[in-house]
Amino acid sequence: MQYQIEDHEAQSAKTPHQIYSLNIILLHLLLPVALLKTSSNMAVFILVPILSIAVLSYIRFKANQIVADDSWFVRANWMLAWRRGRLLMISYAVASVLVMLYLIINVLMPSGMTMNNFADDGSSTPIFQVIIMFFGAAIVFFTALITFIQTGISVYDASKGIIDKQISHYLPRTDASNIEKGEYNDREPGLARSESTEQNTSEPK
Repeated sequence: MQYQIEDHEAQSAKTPHQIYSLNIILLHLLLPVALLKTSSNMAVFILVPILSIAVLSYIRFKANQIVADDSWFVRANWMLAWRRGRLLMISYAVASVLVMLYLIINVLMPSGMTMNNFADDGSSTPIFQVIIMFFGAAIVFFTALITFIQTGISVYDASKGIIDKQISHYLPRTDASNIEKGEYNDREPGLARSESTEQNTSEPK
């Protein structure tokens, strides 16, 4: 649904999506690479969800904050960004449960199932650790990827005054909310009328 907005509203509505995109790029792409180069301790990767949750918490705060100068459309975009952030936080929770499951299995079966690393020292890696870490990382990765793509689309939509009408379930509209303009048509009205005229004149009489 497209809404009537001013230029400053379009700019403000992009902000939560841009913050979310930076969260994905900096904390889920660049930070892990830096940690891999500077530390061999896998525990440091806990910094990724901790810092990300801090950013998402800020988005949640802004989404629930009542600011007189912000229009419904701007607040709706903050709410949309937060709801995507919730999905990312749920993926962290699922990955954490998988890690806890591995730790429990490791306590119950210390020797566990292992696979040979084919190293000179004869070392081996627990299979459960590889499987669980893989699935945990995959869940977070695909959630971050999908929401990142959606956020990129939302930046464009915000500039046009477009947002899913269903967001009103989470941020109810009032009489002071932005006026609905209807479903968005990316073709210029003049072009559409011209095409319609050409079609009419080309029809046989």
